[in-house]
Amino acid sequence: MTTTIAPSVLSSVHVWIYNENAGQLVGACGYPESPAGPPNHELIHVSVSERRSAIRCPDQNTIEIALPILITNEVVAAVLFTVHTPEDCKIALERWSRTDRDELGLAESAYRGLAHFETISPYVKFPRGSGLPGETWDDRKSRIIARIDQAKAFMRAAGARKEGLRYGLGVPIMATEHELECVLVFLSTVDFPFQQAMETWAPSQDQTELRLVQSSYAVGISPPQRSIVNYGEGIVGQCYASRIPVMMHNADDDHSLVPLFDQGARFALAMPIFNGDRLVQVLTLFG
Repeated sequence: MTTTIAPSVLSSVHVWIYNENAGQLVGACGYPESPAGPPNHELIHVSVSERRSAIRCPDQNTIEIALPILITNEVVAAVLFTVHTPEDCKIALERWSRTDRDELGLAESAYRGLAHFETISPYVKFPRGSGLPGETWDDRKSRIIARIDQAKAFMRAAGARKEGLRYGLGVPIMATEHELECVLVFLSTVDFPFQQAMETWAPSQDQTELRLVQSSYAVGISPPQRSIVNYGEGIVGQCYASRIPVMMHNADDDHSLVPLFDQGARFALAMPIFNGDRLVQVLTLFG
């Protein structure tokens, strides 16, 4: 196991945002650079047209994940993650969708170095409120598990321990305020983390501030010392106020992020999570 901070396996992130004047999605921000013009990537077209997340493996060392940002089933933004999977990397990306028995079943997935997980997962089903996918469905919000190998809520914890999986993230894609389309699940290890840090933030009742609800920081990462942010301030407050994804490549516009960038973060991405037209959460990822 590594004794130093392991870099995120994310090699690129591209974000498109709907432009009313253009009447379409246009490139907005990204790492290492922003995409140009409207999306011409096949996976983004699938994600946007079908209003769901999508996964594919263009080669043995690459996984791509696309997800739409929906407000009442209208796409306001789309995000494409590209993951580099070197030798010995262990990672799982899964899309869980509702079955005819109203459970979540595995609809799409990509695994590296996880033969046992890849074998058993198609046979696993999650009722609402059960396991990481089922709890994400029940909450209708992103859900973080910092130690899936120890979590009672993670039904495949024994397999996670065996494989060395540690970090878990579930992201819901909501068709309407109450209707789930799918849950996107990210599982990764200490040596090959999907992200260096991830956080969820919830607005206060008067919507003047947001509070840190859940967080997970990769081994070696010291978290920033903040648990409340004001409306419109920093990456979290800006995302909540604008209702679209916000990306930063340094801490110039959010000094609370200095510790994360000083520890090797290359970018910070804040994404809004909607239930219908209600913005219920901000999810931040640092890679």
